[in-house]
Amino acid sequence: MKFIRQNGRRQRGASMIEVLVSLTIVAFGLLGLAGLQARSMSFQKDSFDRKAATEMASQLGERIRANYDGFANGDYDKTLLPTAPNFTAADILPCLNAQNCTSAEVAAADWVMWAIALRSRLPGAGAYMISPPLINGKHIQLNMILAWQEANITDANQADDPICASVGIINNPRMRCFQWILHP
Repeated sequence: MKFIRQNGRRQRGASMIEVLVSLTIVAFGLLGLAGLQARSMSFQKDSFDRKAATEMASQLGERIRANYDGFANGDYDKTLLPTAPNFTAADILPCLNAQNCTSAEVAAADWVMWAIALRSRLPGAGAYMISPPLINGKHIQLNMILAWQEANITDANQADDPICASVGIINNPRMRCFQWILHP
C-alpha cells in the first residue's frame, strides 16, 4: 500500500524524529519502572525491620513470662541506648549457684542474651523498659519501647513522635519507635 503525501511524494517508513520520540518515551517508562523497583525494595527493608522488632518484643515477653518473679521484682527494668556498645557472649553473667539461679540472675542473663539478638537483627537499635508504678508492691505490666533506624521515613512529623520523645529521642527523624505493653 502506498501512502502519498499532499505534495505528491511517497513516504517510506518512519522518520528519524518519530523513532527518537518513541525511544525517549520508552526510556522514561523504563526509568520509572527502575525507580519503582528501588522504592519497593526499600519499603521491603522497612517492613522486615518492623517484623524483626515485633519478633524481638515477643521473645522478651516470653522470657519475662518464664521468669515472673524477676519481672515482679523489677529486674527487667533496663535500658539499652542506641549508642551503647554491643554486648558479647562474655557479658552473660553465670549464676552463682548453677543448680539454683535467682530470678535476678536469670533476668540479667535474659537481658544480655536478648540485647545481643536485638543488635544482630536491628543494628543500632535501642530498648527501653519502663515499669509503671507498683500496685500492691508488684509490677503488673512493662512498657517496652524499641527504637531503630529506618531509612525511608519521609514524614516530617516523625521528629515529633511522642513515643520517641518519651525516651529522649528528639529531633531524629530517622529513628522509628514503637511501644509494646507486656502483661506477663
